[in-house]
Amino acid sequence: MDRSFRKRGLITFLVILFSILLAVYLASRPRLAPGQKPIMDIPSIETLRSQFNHDVGQTRLIILVSPT
Repeated sequence: MDRSFRKRGLITFLVILFSILLAVYLASRPRLAPGQKPIMDIPSIETLRSQFNHDVGQTRLIILVSPT
């Protein structure tokens, strides 16, 4: 019984330690790659058009997301 209790305690400790290390890793990693611009929310079609025309000669990506 004592050996089973120790084994369970060790497993619990390792799971908690792993969870803490994973949380620290996820909180400390960079959100964007170096040089990457953040994704922006475009409020109007005119803003989209002017931003699109401003970036001539660069790769442009337009993603349309719908909740349905």
